[in-house]
Amino acid sequence: MSGAPDAGPPSGGAPVTTTNIWRESCTLVGIGSTIVGGIFGALLGPVFYAFETTNPAHADLPMRKQLRLAYRDIAARSRTWGKNFGLIGGLFSVSECFVAKTRAAHDMWNPVIGGCITGGGMAARGGPQACAVGCAGFAAFSLAIEAAGFGQHGTGGGE
Repeated sequence: MSGAPDAGPPSGGAPVTTTNIWRESCTLVGIGSTIVGGIFGALLGPVFYAFETTNPAHADLPMRKQLRLAYRDIAARSRTWGKNFGLIGGLFSVSECFVAKTRAAHDMWNPVIGGCITGGGMAARGGPQACAVGCAGFAAFSLAIEAAGFGQHGTGGGE
């Protein structure tokens, strides 16, 4: 009975689960990575703001005014970092997913190629030389993460 609920998946593969859908859909992976990257970046905004020097012109203002200005600066930094990390996370995860599906391989080279696409895409406004440098930089960073064993695929290359 092909229409029976307990007949299993029609292709004989793994059953369709929510976890598999999130892993296999490049669109959903990209959306999730964009959201998580945006949240992470927004949380880093106040951290990095703490390391910046304050405007000396604000030193003569009353404390309440200084705090209000600092809050606005922190909110602006959080938005900026959130957008940047969201863009990086979304672009990297989608490009890596498409590379993995195109190559039909799950090895350490997918993040490296995805990193190259991400770096080149983020530097696109700067011209071809900036794209090449961005591609090389993100690819090298992705390779270092994978080679160090912190990435999805660990240290095994070409498996």
